[in-house]
Amino acid sequence: MLLSFRCKNFKSFRKEAILNMVPEKRLTELKYSILNDKIGRKNISALSTSVIYGPNAAGKTTLINALSCFKRIVLRGNIRDEETDVLHDRVSNAMWLVPFAFNDTVEPVSFDIAFTTRAHKYRYILAMNIGGFFDKDNKRSVGFEQLWVNDKLVFTRTESSVEYLELKSISEFLNVGYKQDETSDIRVTMSDNLAPESLLLTSDFNSFCSKRIVSEIIRWFSAYLIVLNSADRARIFPPESVFGSEAIIEKNINKIAQEAGIFGSDFAYVKNENDHSVRLFSVLNKDEAKHSLKGIDSELIESSGTLHLISIMPAVVTALRRGATLIADELDASIHPMIMMNIISIFHNDDVNIRKAQLIFNTHNPIYLNHKLLRRDEIKFVERDGKTKESILYSLSDFKANGSVSVRKTSDYMKNYFISRYGAIVDMDFTDIMRECIGSEEWEGPNDERI
Repeated sequence: MLLSFRCKNFKSFRKEAILNMVPEKRLTELKYSILNDKIGRKNISALSTSVIYGPNAAGKTTLINALSCFKRIVLRGNIRDEETDVLHDRVSNAMWLVPFAFNDTVEPVSFDIAFTTRAHKYRYILAMNIGGFFDKDNKRSVGFEQLWVNDKLVFTRTESSVEYLELKSISEFLNVGYKQDETSDIRVTMSDNLAPESLLLTSDFNSFCSKRIVSEIIRWFSAYLIVLNSADRARIFPPESVFGSEAIIEKNINKIAQEAGIFGSDFAYVKNENDHSVRLFSVLNKDEAKHSLKGIDSELIESSGTLHLISIMPAVVTALRRGATLIADELDASIHPMIMMNIISIFHNDDVNIRKAQLIFNTHNPIYLNHKLLRRDEIKFVERDGKTKESILYSLSDFKANGSVSVRKTSDYMKNYFISRYGAIVDMDFTDIMRECIGSEEWEGPNDERI
């Protein structure tokens, strides 16, 4: 489970932004929205869902980009902007490290994540010196790196040395042959071996100390943190390895489509024999006895909403099957609100969400601003200061019930949002601009004709 994610000096976030998935103890509503787990003797709770609101260009997508960028760095093991597509996702691969553009001083970009696996609670912190905005000549270096396991500090690495190394808390997970009384010498050796652009976690800590701990962390980032950048344009297909022939009809996805009211045709994933690429096809005719089907590329005949629904559902199903955290940009684009509300309710349902999966997405649709659907700490807002250009992330629960802007658990969240009681909304009027455009000299393109 994801417990929290923090980013600082990344794109539009100059100050630290905190995406907190730990439920506030003072809130009493919707207990079914809370996931409970146990690590050792400690009970750990996390929110099953979170929905992020804010105007265009406020920073909602940036927050998701930050998680995608951090995931890419951990899986790659260094802080270089490389072309290697470790995520097999063109958009995620393009999430390069970019600091806040309007900063007068050079500051590190930092990420901080806390999560649980079945065996451990982890916190991993990484601060990177990458220079100023698009400073291509700067020599990059890891300025700070820290790992906590079950709330015990394991190592602290600075730019020049490993300042701290204590492995007693993970003694049963150390590499074969590791001797605890050699920890001081190992720390010195690791300090001497530091590579400025490489993570200590995936290099010397993995080699000298604990491959099992690193493997568990890497596996969580790889399989249990699912990030969909620009989910409205994503096309998720089965991996090539599952194709026994040229086509697959995934029965569960087709059942979901039919339940959503899409009755036109079945859908099949078809592999091109020449380049092995996979496309989604709408099946017009199939002969199961002869194992043959006829269809057309779905992109040519299906609506954007249908294509998007068929594309995102494999990620939703995967998250529920694994107990993963699914974080998506524009997950609900072009999809009927009732479908999304049903998906949210599934993540809230303990009988279905048995592996403690989480769903986090940003949206412009106010229909989820409902106290019967989401807790106050599940509703997040991002707004951007017009003067400083900085994005700010906060939760509806940050407005205390006894403050100047009280938010009770029975409040009309949608109404209050549209009258700007919670911020993260832009009061706009294009009337004067349009009047000026209409009144200006008429523009005609080279082939335009007057009507």
